[in-house]
Amino acid sequence: MKTINKLFKGIFFCTLVSVSVSSCDLEVEPPANIAAETYWTSEKDAWYNLNSIYSAAIPGIGIYGDAYSDDVYCQYAHESNAKIFQQDGFSPLYDEGWNFETIRKENLFLQKVGNCEMDESLRERFKAEVRAMRAWTYLGMTMTFGKVPLITEVLDYNSPNIPRDEVSVIRDFIMKELTEAAAILPEKYAGGYPNEKGRITKYACLSLKARAALYFGDYALAESTAKEVMDKGGFSLFKISSLSDAQKKEAEEMSLYIDFAEKGIDKDEFVKGMFNYEALWHTENANPDNPEYIMTRQYAASSWDYQDMTRYTSMRPNQLGGWSSVTPTQNLVDAYWGVDGHSVPQLPTPEERAKAYNQIKADLDAYQKPEGEAKFIAFCQEKIKNGTLKDYKYIQEFRNRDSRMYVSILMPFKSWYDSNYGEKFVYEWIKNGNNESKTGFNFRKMLSLENDANGDGQATGDYPCIRYAEILLIYAEAHTQTTGYDAATEAALNQLRDRCGMPDVPSGLSKEEGLKLIQNERRIELAGEGFRGDDMTRYSDDYWKEHMNNVPIMTPDGDTELTMKWSSRMRLKPIPQTAIDLNPLLAGDQNPGY
Repeated sequence: MKTINKLFKGIFFCTLVSVSVSSCDLEVEPPANIAAETYWTSEKDAWYNLNSIYSAAIPGIGIYGDAYSDDVYCQYAHESNAKIFQQDGFSPLYDEGWNFETIRKENLFLQKVGNCEMDESLRERFKAEVRAMRAWTYLGMTMTFGKVPLITEVLDYNSPNIPRDEVSVIRDFIMKELTEAAAILPEKYAGGYPNEKGRITKYACLSLKARAALYFGDYALAESTAKEVMDKGGFSLFKISSLSDAQKKEAEEMSLYIDFAEKGIDKDEFVKGMFNYEALWHTENANPDNPEYIMTRQYAASSWDYQDMTRYTSMRPNQLGGWSSVTPTQNLVDAYWGVDGHSVPQLPTPEERAKAYNQIKADLDAYQKPEGEAKFIAFCQEKIKNGTLKDYKYIQEFRNRDSRMYVSILMPFKSWYDSNYGEKFVYEWIKNGNNESKTGFNFRKMLSLENDANGDGQATGDYPCIRYAEILLIYAEAHTQTTGYDAATEAALNQLRDRCGMPDVPSGLSKEEGLKLIQNERRIELAGEGFRGDDMTRYSDDYWKEHMNNVPIMTPDGDTELTMKWSSRMRLKPIPQTAIDLNPLLAGDQNPGY
């Protein structure tokens, strides 16, 4: 197999065991307790190392990935280079993940596990888990950089330089590994050592295979693989059984936003659909037993993890103790369907929106608050109670929209009673405030309802990095590509619509019309989950130009925070100069445009 180049000399040796792990069920041994000369001999040695690979390889929340698109804005340069990307400003000075440390850990496991005294069938299962995770790692690498070196051995420190492998080689490897691993892995785990729930299963592996096939344009394989998961995996979309008191209170106010009778919308189904969609991420439902969770990144309250902190701090608004680091753009808000589920209402121009926002803001500023009450909360509660909030032109653009919008986006003047602030929380945008959104919006989707008891941005709720909703979307798109937009496509999409209380998708669309609808359905259903950038990469130049070329990211009061730019080179990220300096073979093989 290939030998390592000097690029990898920054990775001296893979640590025997990581000091943290991504599961509340999987454990590690402190490295200080391990003697190197007696390691890699027992089943427990293999188990500890396997658990550390889960920590390194299983992705958590993908919100920062969506900042490399038109949907999300990351205001802090120390957290992401996304603002530079959105303006087509990348160069080889930026490193977007050219790192092979996790691959080296995976290769080390596969090389050393044969030395461990253990049951042979368990050894083969452990190896299949690692092979699947290595394929997942390479999927992320090739989607980011295109060609990358394919390395499947633990290579010597002084091995010669090697070039990148062609994209076709990497793709064939990914599909082969996922196919073979899926044939070995169990359909589910019973729990307890060494069969902890949350390990990668056959169906998680097949789901990755379906995702990769869709990304690679192999629609027949994506369709058949997704269908196997649908037919045999036993998964379903998460639904709640009843509303909490806080949800009931918000449900009462939804008549300010939806003309239920006029639009022919069943209010009970609509509001329950809202909370079906929202609650699938809540801590009490965030575990491998959730019927929608195909694969999760698991968390333990005793183990600090920045990816976990993202949901509990970085995404939260300042009013809820957060930083508003990554926030939805007006561009994303504009994409949500009207309440009919297939068209977007007439939206105001930026000038009209600014005028409307400034009018409600002027009324707020002039409002005489009751003694002892917070001005903004009192203003909103009064307008909500007397039903006049909906009369403001600024609120009009948020009326009669997709149910998922109301539980995905915190919009100015909209209440949210399910958080730990209860009735004392209505979302307020404070322009230029400390840790305030730069877009006027914050995410509500995926947020915890409260922080952990210590206020450290920690919690035990797992994150679904593969959920069944994605499989339905993969099947719908792949089937439309291979066969056309027909009853099978509609049936898959209507499962999503039924869950969120929205009308069925339209029938009788052409293939092109159906694909366009599915593009937007993916954008809405998967908003903030890290899929938008990869989707943009596989969409046409015309799509990119429409959504990112000279397109502003604006605030509600009409200011332009950033104007996005696009060129075709942005489909791939540059090989970083640090890697080129270490491996001259890469100098003549930079990605186009860099």
